[in-house]
Amino acid sequence: MHVRCPDRLGEDLYRQVLEQAAELSPVVQALPPTAALVELKGALRYHGVDAVRLGEVLRVRTISRLGVDIRVGIGPSITVAATASGRITGPGGVLAVTPDQVTQWLGPLPVQALHGIGPRQTEILRDYGVHCVGLLAALPPATVQRLLGGRAGRQAADRARGIDPRPVA
Repeated sequence: MHVRCPDRLGEDLYRQVLEQAAELSPVVQALPPTAALVELKGALRYHGVDAVRLGEVLRVRTISRLGVDIRVGIGPSITVAATASGRITGPGGVLAVTPDQVTQWLGPLPVQALHGIGPRQTEILRDYGVHCVGLLAALPPATVQRLLGGRAGRQAADRARGIDPRPVA
């Protein structure tokens, strides 16, 4: 689960949002200044509910206890969850992407919407004619590596396919 707090959130409120997340899962990774990752595997078994329900509970708690509305993205990888939280319009909400929806959901998104793709990479990909994530995923990884560089190209190609092996720490 990827949690995005409002911009310009004070340090104290940000810490309190992290504490609310820690009440649901023991594995919370702060991404200062306004985001966090929450590992849900153990929390799902412990609470006996699905990921969407935990995201909604976290959102309701932060609104009612702190007056802070958050955007919660849920997905099978960090990239998918972070991309989902970035696609929520408005001040808050919960958007979940299941493992079987990843390719279909990511495909039509503009390439700059993919978490981890910066403005320079977006420009390079667009110059090559890659405007959406589906086109990026369809390219051979070697081509993406030639365009963006070795490591960055591998990461971009994998993330376009929903692959992100990084653990929440």
